[in-house]
Amino acid sequence: LFRSAGNGADMIRPYVMQSWVDAFADAGFSPSAFLPSYGLAESTLAVTIMPPGEGIVVELVEETDLSGGSVEDGRPQRYRAIVNCGKPVRGMTVEIRDEDGAPMAERQIGKVWTTGLSLMAGYFRDEEATAECMKDGWLDTGDMGYLSNGYLYIVGRAKDMIIINGKNHWPQDIEWAVEQLPGFKQGDIAVFATTTAGGEETPAVLVHCLTSAAAERAKLREQIRDRVRAITGMNCVVELVPPRTLPRTSSGKLSRSKARKLYLEGEIVPYDIAA
Repeated sequence: LFRSAGNGADMIRPYVMQSWVDAFADAGFSPSAFLPSYGLAESTLAVTIMPPGEGIVVELVEETDLSGGSVEDGRPQRYRAIVNCGKPVRGMTVEIRDEDGAPMAERQIGKVWTTGLSLMAGYFRDEEATAECMKDGWLDTGDMGYLSNGYLYIVGRAKDMIIINGKNHWPQDIEWAVEQLPGFKQGDIAVFATTTAGGEETPAVLVHCLTSAAAERAKLREQIRDRVRAITGMNCVVELVPPRTLPRTSSGKLSRSKARKLYLEGEIVPYDIAA
């Protein structure tokens, strides 16, 4: 009998947890055993954890609320499922703050700040990096989220947000949409902002590609462009790259910022469009 199963993925996906429940239900796994959580190395490790027995709790949030925009006339509403990551663990405190560092009200999306007993004193021999993220004993985690009845909901990384024509877009929304195409899995796609030769800002979609057939690659590029256009209304640059090309953090998570840096520096070499 499973008593508890922690999940602190970046980010927690409701359908993945539901798939786990479906797969192991016959073995006695209960959805209430899940303990969604939020943590980071700078807090060694946990910041919030779902109280035992409460399981998976999901809120549907309209995408314009997530990006800070407003619903356009005639556009159908689109929602993203945000997983409840629990309440602060003993000795830790969480606040949601705006860009100026002022605390925000409940259910307002802003930067996640934390302080407490397990927070680091700073980065080893790196005062500059420490000063960039710490102030008065509080840590700017770099994540965006909101509080609801004392529970924390994480919506994305602040530095990963794509801002094009004054509108905000979360890269994981585009990545998750592309992942729904046949043959892809989590971690096969990285999305970030780039500038075309004509000076236009646009999303760049880097995708692990297994096929070597030119016709199949051309078809795949068009499918991805269509999917991104349907989700965002924008055109995008699609780059097919060899498997295992997209960089990971030390904990195995996709690093969009490093992927962007390597791509712009020419370290990530896409397949030739004509190939």
